[in-house]
Amino acid sequence: HPQPDEPPPSEGAGPGRSELAAALDELARAHEIATHEIAVPVHGTEIRRRAVRRRRRRHVSLAAVGASGLTAVFLVLTMAFTGEDHGHSTPPAATYSAPKPPRADPGFAFRGRAAATVDLSRRELVFAGRILPISSGTAEAPTPTGRMTVTAKYKVRALPTDSGDSAGSGPYEAKTPWVIQLRGPQNRTNYIVALTVDQKAPGNYDSTTGWIGLRRTDAQWLYQRLDRGAVVAVVRAAAPTPS
Repeated sequence: HPQPDEPPPSEGAGPGRSELAAALDELARAHEIATHEIAVPVHGTEIRRRAVRRRRRRHVSLAAVGASGLTAVFLVLTMAFTGEDHGHSTPPAATYSAPKPPRADPGFAFRGRAAATVDLSRRELVFAGRILPISSGTAEAPTPTGRMTVTAKYKVRALPTDSGDSAGSGPYEAKTPWVIQLRGPQNRTNYIVALTVDQKAPGNYDSTTGWIGLRRTDAQWLYQRLDRGAVVAVVRAAAPTPS
């Protein structure tokens, strides 16, 4: 008969049942540990070691932040007192200087750059990077030199054949194509023209009464590109070759 203070034994209880229940409990606990459902017990020594490592990492981080702050303050102070930024000097403010004077051709003093240059000694006219052969005035009627300005252009115009007191003065007798009129020192007038009467003269010998003669095709090319108001420098760089 069972004692009054003891619970009645469950159905199927016995030594085999207790061993099976204990084994199942162990297996469940092992599964929970493997799947991290419960925390694995950590010894006190390991907890203290982890705390010491955390404190060390915290100190190292604080030291690094402090060093970075000091470096930034130092750079700001350096820029304020020396005006430098990381070793590079501050670029100066933009300044405006007078333009460089152009290279002067022999025998002519420039006050500004000319659009075209006529070298009577070399018998050539230089414009836009192109060299055009010319024929100028003879020894009896020399072509005046100096700084001249284009004042007018004519596809065809009657021009004087006699130089007179200044180039371009005299009776009007010859009709000439592609005429560029020049106004030079002392208000003297001269012309750049197509030398149709003697196409062999440009670049070889002087044959005009003071004009600057070009080949017909060169005269047309220059006429189409040299605008009114452009400056033409007429120079004599060396002793003229006898015509």
